[in-house]
Amino acid sequence: MQFKTVQAADKSTAQRLWSYCFENNKPFDKWYFSSYYQAENTFGVYEKEKLLAYLQLIPYDVFCRQEKIKASYLVGLASFPEVRGKRVIRKLLQASLLEMRKRKQALSILMPFRAEFYYPYQWELCYYHYQYKIPLLDLKKIAKVWGDFSRVQDKKSIEKLNQIYQNFVQDKHGYVVRTKSNWQRLIEEVATEEGFIYLLEHGGKPEGYLVYYVKNGKIILREMAYNSFHAQQSLLGFVYNHRSQVEFLEWNAALDDCIHYLLPNPQKEVQLYPFLAGRIIDLSLLFSTIKYNETLQEKIILAVEDKLADWNNQTFSLQVTDGKGKVIIVSERNYDVRTSIGALSQLILGAVSAKQLAKMGKIKAKQDKIEILDRLFPLCNNYINEYF
Repeated sequence: MQFKTVQAADKSTAQRLWSYCFENNKPFDKWYFSSYYQAENTFGVYEKEKLLAYLQLIPYDVFCRQEKIKASYLVGLASFPEVRGKRVIRKLLQASLLEMRKRKQALSILMPFRAEFYYPYQWELCYYHYQYKIPLLDLKKIAKVWGDFSRVQDKKSIEKLNQIYQNFVQDKHGYVVRTKSNWQRLIEEVATEEGFIYLLEHGGKPEGYLVYYVKNGKIILREMAYNSFHAQQSLLGFVYNHRSQVEFLEWNAALDDCIHYLLPNPQKEVQLYPFLAGRIIDLSLLFSTIKYNETLQEKIILAVEDKLADWNNQTFSLQVTDGKGKVIIVSERNYDVRTSIGALSQLILGAVSAKQLAKMGKIKAKQDKIEILDRLFPLCNNYINEYF
């Protein structure tokens, strides 16, 4: 078997495999493979020059521990049925880790169709949303009329959209640092699926935006960002004004959203929704790139188990001084902490504390070392809203 970037000539095979494995949405699929798909970001397994399976490594910058970290979003993992059960996927994932490391990417994220499928490969859940399913009438006491709305249909409003987005995520962690091309692709995708983007302004100042679809008697809110709670009430007022047209709102919100405190029936309308899994690609690179609390002077030795990446399956000495980390691989057996790369991914990405991981048996260490880890990697307000 060969593992390599998918050849440009195999694009039609890749598209055929995508259509076989995933729900067929002709307008989206056509847009995806004409405007979004790139062979250089598609990594496959071949046998006798026949493409058997592939995944896409979509490059992003992820804001992690006060630094922009190069990452890949793993999308469209697909294999022909005749090779399933032959450990092809495991080999492909293992080879993709090496490819991402060559690209100097320290993290990867993916949207699991079923979380347990990826647990053996040490991708662990790191991002959650609140999932709202609300009758529009329940927004009556929350909704406000304020500002002016205009529809976004081209790139002219990208700067305003990004300004709102950057303000919205400034107190969050783990988000994608969006570029103009990211926004352009989002606008194109929404148009392809007959969705809508509306910008809220007040006094000429951008205050919020909505990305949504109207389908099957529902408004499906893909994203809502705002500068203030007052602006959010105005955005929900915009949604509420569709009550003669649709009955329900569906929306995945950030975990620091407060609307559930104001709903009349949150027990039935709100649930915690696991969204994305994460995995460290290159632990040495990540340890030495992220920032730490400048008041900390700590040293800790971690024995890390990684089933797919030998370069992470090591014992690491991490020394933190003046907000910077120095990491070296050591051979000594007297380590302070023993853990897996999956648990460490949850810790460094800020999803789960060392104390919580220790309770689950995912970290083995004495209490004072657990406390050091929690000082080095405190819990964060994780948020991400990219779907591919």
